[in-house]
Amino acid sequence: MLSVFISSNRAEFIEERKFIKEKIEEDEHLKKIFEIFVFEEDSAKTIPAAEHFINKAAEADIYIGLIGKTYGKIYKNGLSSTEYEYNVYDSNKNNSYFFIKEVDNEMDREKESREFIERISKKTTWKSFKTKERLLELVKEALEDYLNAIFSNKRFDKTLIRKSTCDDVDEESLHLFFDCLKDESFKRLKEEREYDKILEYIGAGEIDNDGQFHLNNTGALFFAKDIDKFKIDHDVKMVRFNGNDRLDIIDSQTSKNSFFKIIKEFEIFFKKNTRLGSVFEGFKRIDIPEYPINAVREALVNALAHRDYNMWGHCITFYIYDDRIEIISPGALIYPLTVDNLGINLNPIHRNEAICNIFAKTIYMEHFGTGIKRMRNEMQRSGLKDPEFYNENNFFTVILRGPNGKLIKPNDLENYETLDLNDYDLNERQIELLNNMNKKDMVYTYNSYAEEFNISYSTSKRDLNKLIEYNLIKKGSIGRTNIFYV
Repeated sequence: MLSVFISSNRAEFIEERKFIKEKIEEDEHLKKIFEIFVFEEDSAKTIPAAEHFINKAAEADIYIGLIGKTYGKIYKNGLSSTEYEYNVYDSNKNNSYFFIKEVDNEMDREKESREFIERISKKTTWKSFKTKERLLELVKEALEDYLNAIFSNKRFDKTLIRKSTCDDVDEESLHLFFDCLKDESFKRLKEEREYDKILEYIGAGEIDNDGQFHLNNTGALFFAKDIDKFKIDHDVKMVRFNGNDRLDIIDSQTSKNSFFKIIKEFEIFFKKNTRLGSVFEGFKRIDIPEYPINAVREALVNALAHRDYNMWGHCITFYIYDDRIEIISPGALIYPLTVDNLGINLNPIHRNEAICNIFAKTIYMEHFGTGIKRMRNEMQRSGLKDPEFYNENNFFTVILRGPNGKLIKPNDLENYETLDLNDYDLNERQIELLNNMNKKDMVYTYNSYAEEFNISYSTSKRDLNKLIEYNLIKKGSIGRTNIFYV
């Protein structure tokens, strides 16, 4: 919890202080983050009240000062308690916000209050208000600004790594970047500019006054040969479990590579550890993956782009179960984002702006702020449930529910990988067999196929073995009997 200390002339602002505390504690999101300290409701039983208030001011994460007409009783060193508390807080931190109540005539304000306003104006900005409702709006805006500042991580993604040079850049990662660019004209930069100038142009580092290039943290994550060298926690742990819990592991892999290499490794791991089904439409076989890879890749890229890289000792986890996929990323959603407004907010908010700017140049991030919507659309198009999102314990989780062993035929098959059976040397029996297997969920043996199409056992064996050779059907067994199925 972040502590907020509200300081003011107690008699003049008793109603406003109670109102702010009450409304913040009613806010479903803010009440989980901020603890409001006010004179009326917070008092110490074991130490003198004045000492308790000063301790609270010194310990607070945020100081909110209210100034009105009256300056208040002199507390210490010729200062009111409000100004003294501000000085105590300001000596330790600088997240202070002042709100001044408007008066009809500025001379109605006590001289000491006018002088106090003049003093704070030299150190910080302030805003005016007339009503307690307007004051609440301003206080909420200040709290939002504070959260965005501490969660933006600009110090991380744009921080230069002074000990890095061009020798730390991995050419393969650079080539992968150019291969996945959306803008063809941008690709020409590879022939027209040197690598250090390209990296500086896209925000991956800077060239200093001596002409030496240095990666920043973003550049290291995308293009460094050895990211561990710069002590950046960036691991992605991929696991395929047997069943719906974490007891039995079938396959696992941990990647410490640069982003584009991680995405390639993810695609291989995903295809290896998920199932692929097929449906037949006339003379075409349409392959339908267990999960739409675009939705899963979107979730992974979002995790890479938005994770909190200041959380040490954690990694992104990509878990495949029998019935679902879970992607868990360190770092909670940035305020004012909530699970309920994901994909609705039209103004994108980024924890790592420089990382998102590079991803946005590639096919992996179409437009800022549209990833959640695309993920939902891909799942719906595949006949699967909408993604589930959880923002708990400083981690963000995406759960994609699978078909649970079933083959769900999407309504729209246009964008799925299609195999034209006319490219194979198949007879009419074999085409009809494939359609029966698909539409009627039929299983054949050598004998049942021969009987249905009134052919010899040897012809049946030749037909089915040819379909196996083309990888159009699968072969299994029940006891000693061979069976064939899609």
